[in-house]
Amino acid sequence: MHILYVDDDPTVARLATRVLGRHGVRVDHAPSVVLGLEKFNAGTFDAVVLDHYFVTGTGLQFLNAIGDRSRDTPVLYVTGASEAQIAIDALKAGAADYVIKTVADDFFPLLLTSIEQVCANFQLRKEKEEAERLLVRAKERAELMAKEMNHRIANSLSLVSAMIRMQMIAASSEEARTVLSETQNRISAIAGVHRSLYTADNMGVVELDAYLSSIINELAKSGPDNERIRIKTDMETISAAPDQAVALGVIVTELTTNSLKYAYPTADGDIRISLKIREGKLQLTVEDDGVGMGSKPKPQGTGLGTKLISAMAQSLKATVEQSSVQAHSGTRICVEWEAPPA
Repeated sequence: MHILYVDDDPTVARLATRVLGRHGVRVDHAPSVVLGLEKFNAGTFDAVVLDHYFVTGTGLQFLNAIGDRSRDTPVLYVTGASEAQIAIDALKAGAADYVIKTVADDFFPLLLTSIEQVCANFQLRKEKEEAERLLVRAKERAELMAKEMNHRIANSLSLVSAMIRMQMIAASSEEARTVLSETQNRISAIAGVHRSLYTADNMGVVELDAYLSSIINELAKSGPDNERIRIKTDMETISAAPDQAVALGVIVTELTTNSLKYAYPTADGDIRISLKIREGKLQLTVEDDGVGMGSKPKPQGTGLGTKLISAMAQSLKATVEQSSVQAHSGTRICVEWEAPPA
């Protein structure tokens, strides 16, 4: 161990050199603050032992001069005064620890122990800082890889969606085009989650209001009666895990598609979609003032949409309730599930 001993008492310095030398500590003595700073700036030391009182000032001048460099080389402050304020001022100025100078025989053993302790603590702190630095780097790299993965998944799903769109153009029947369009919407709902994760600051959550609104806007633009049927949304700012967002995206896609297809076969109308949190529960509601479930034409599809809604609700541990908006008209479907802990 190599230390810089800054003290204007030559007798104490010689004793320190001799006693510490017996324990493998090489001492480089500086008899003043000025010379101490010169040696400190010119060399490399494991620690600095710094006296408080000097003829021309105090050791605090040394600490103030080296500033933040005391984080790279621990400074042990030595003072013959028993005033607590001196020690406090030294610690505030950057000293790692302090020891009271005495004429007793136990001073140098105490000094040696203190030097070893500040060096050990310094090493532990450096190792901790390095570990934290590596952890931050690993976290940043993992987040970057996750963002890249979500970006690629979103692009791949967009490519699949484009292929389906091309197949729709080539399809010979309206029924086939409808089935392909619904499949395209489902894929877009899942792709939207990965797109949200790619652009989000927090990789672990999806902002549901923005995500679901984007899905609804796409459905509104692509609907066959987008000028006649208006979709109105009322959504609170709510976050959810990616798997929950996927389930909700699929549910919203299916419910909105059903309303667009069956609620208003001839008349104009509104579809209202809301996302609220009430008494610890999240509520997704899709309602219209259309012909009602009893009067709607029987769907000609495979029933896959209903099965998807049921499966997604089960993954959310949600309940799905259907009711009439008015006595003889309109449909209201409410999906309710437990809100995640704050």
